[in-house]
Amino acid sequence: MQQIQWQDRFNIGVEVVDQAHRRLFFIVQKIMDLYVERHKDKFACVEGIKYFKAYAIQHFAEEEAYMREIGYPGYLAHKKHHDRMKQETLPALERLLYDTNFSTEAVQRFIGVCTGWLTGHIIIEDRAIIGGETSELLPMQPDDECSVIHALIVSPLQEILGCHVQFVGTFSPKDTIINGQYYELIYSTQDGRHLRVILVMGEQMLLHTAGLMFGMDFYEKNDIVCFAMQEIAQNLIQRAAAGFGKQLDEYQLEQERFLDHAEFCELFQERPPQHSLLFHVNQESFALCIDQIPAASSPIS
Repeated sequence: MQQIQWQDRFNIGVEVVDQAHRRLFFIVQKIMDLYVERHKDKFACVEGIKYFKAYAIQHFAEEEAYMREIGYPGYLAHKKHHDRMKQETLPALERLLYDTNFSTEAVQRFIGVCTGWLTGHIIIEDRAIIGGETSELLPMQPDDECSVIHALIVSPLQEILGCHVQFVGTFSPKDTIINGQYYELIYSTQDGRHLRVILVMGEQMLLHTAGLMFGMDFYEKNDIVCFAMQEIAQNLIQRAAAGFGKQLDEYQLEQERFLDHAEFCELFQERPPQHSLLFHVNQESFALCIDQIPAASSPIS
């Protein structure tokens, strides 16, 4: 049976916060055990999901009180992450669960999204509390591109992966990423602007990263892996977009999907993205593409 394992590297050094994080991971594990592994006890699964939501909201309030107490300068930005989770992400997951009568896929989405969000939030946002510095970053200037890329993407990803990440340079479809998985997100604003972001990652790296997040081995891509990695990708992408001068408070996520290689290459041929970045991790590579989509070619109808 697969077990989601709490990992000591997730501790930030504040006991009340670490205890809450451990509890949230434990609740997700129990939901996985009851409904995904055993395929039974729907009532206990429903109650577990309700408990996760209530406990997460309580934890956010306690963590925000702690940030105010120590005068954390990134309090408002951090609170926005909490607000999105409790006002948008959790209600959307809950609606899907009830709309599908708690289907296995909907429960897997809940597990993957919550685990991915917790992992990214703890490592990227919560650790910044102890460092005393805000995780909110200013738009990137041309003369400090590499240093900001390191702060936006390389540094937090090294924490997640536990190994060295190297920024290589510009990425193109000619660069080989074996068994590449192409995850596209499209954001939009009320005045009609659109932002496309694509994360390209090899399947082995995807499985390895998911394994580090969950504390277990994955041998093939499944829904839980995909949903968790989508959540991590969105966390990194939002930081990266802000560093490229895109204020994602203005943007709402409109579409997300996996592309195949042909679809990805076609997008590049139509219009190369404004920012296309290539990274190496051990023997693997991944890429991040960020592009402001012209209104005339917007994919949103």
